[in-house]
Amino acid sequence: MKVQRNDRIPVKALRTDEGFLYDPNAVLTRSGIFEYRDPKTGKTTREYRPDSEVFKPDHLAAIAGLPITEGHKGKVNSANARGSVVGAVLGAGRQDGNDMVAPVKIFVTDSVDKDGFKDLSLGYDIELDETPGEINGERYDAIQRNLVPNHLAIVKRGRAGTARLNLDAADDADEIEVKPKELSNMKKVRLDNGLEYDAAPEVEVYIGKLIADVKDANAKKDAEQARADAAEAKVTGLTAEVAKARVDGVETARARLELEAIATSHKVTFKADTADKEIKVGVIKAIRGDAFDPEGRTDAYIDASYDLAIGESKERNDAAANQRRESVKGNPAVTQKKEGERNDNANAPVGAAGYRNKYREQLVTPASAAKK
Repeated sequence: MKVQRNDRIPVKALRTDEGFLYDPNAVLTRSGIFEYRDPKTGKTTREYRPDSEVFKPDHLAAIAGLPITEGHKGKVNSANARGSVVGAVLGAGRQDGNDMVAPVKIFVTDSVDKDGFKDLSLGYDIELDETPGEINGERYDAIQRNLVPNHLAIVKRGRAGTARLNLDAADDADEIEVKPKELSNMKKVRLDNGLEYDAAPEVEVYIGKLIADVKDANAKKDAEQARADAAEAKVTGLTAEVAKARVDGVETARARLELEAIATSHKVTFKADTADKEIKVGVIKAIRGDAFDPEGRTDAYIDASYDLAIGESKERNDAAANQRRESVKGNPAVTQKKEGERNDNANAPVGAAGYRNKYREQLVTPASAAKK
């Protein structure tokens, strides 16, 4: 159930040179149990406001910039603010034990100076959780949750008990309804959410300052975020560069190993610190002959000559292999015969080693045995 509540508390204020009342640590409200009397039924209910709700970060932040009015006249908006807004809350709320405090300034002080208005009463919306219970031995009928402040009123008696302007005298009079005073020098105050209402010139100045401070804080926050984004982008870029360097390093190592293997196969000597270009020149000379002169040649020329030389070497090796295969095919000693066909050369030696073995057999075999 959503309802509206007003609680009241006194103010220790300092008088400025301009005659304004300023209290840097005014108590606006507190946590605990509050009693509310329904004027229609006369029934009194005890409602519990937990610390977790009063000192919730978004609730404390919402206190900054609240208008201060003379008495409660419902929610403050652009239609009813004229003549009733007499000050402003200058900053966010903060916890002080069970109390919530904030800096306040009252520009129009008549009601304080002449009418005895010394208590503060916070006006806000709540969601009422009608679950009864007990806290620290005290019974309550419901729990106040999700507080949304609308204004701060100066009144004659405050419900919260501790919420007062810190003045020298106390006042025991009952709270009375205050009618708005007609002021001829009211100014239009426009908030960031588009709402506009009339306020005293002093209120306009201070609300303008609050809005400017918020904008300045947001600008600084945006600048810090931009710097953080730039730093993150730089880290991302460095990570990509490191990854690329690793890939390049692997490719370079692979290419070097391949080059060294080719150089070794062509009997080119080199050391671990021999430059790739020097090894390639050695391979080119090994394949084409020592007539190749690298003097004055560009790296691109050396690379192209190296690739051509490797290609020529591969072609020669392939041609030699094909020639060996053709020789084997033409040798009757290793040619396979169809089943049933005679092969007079079946026992012919194969290759140089075979002929050497055959010759040794003839040397050790007796002549008589050979004739048989």
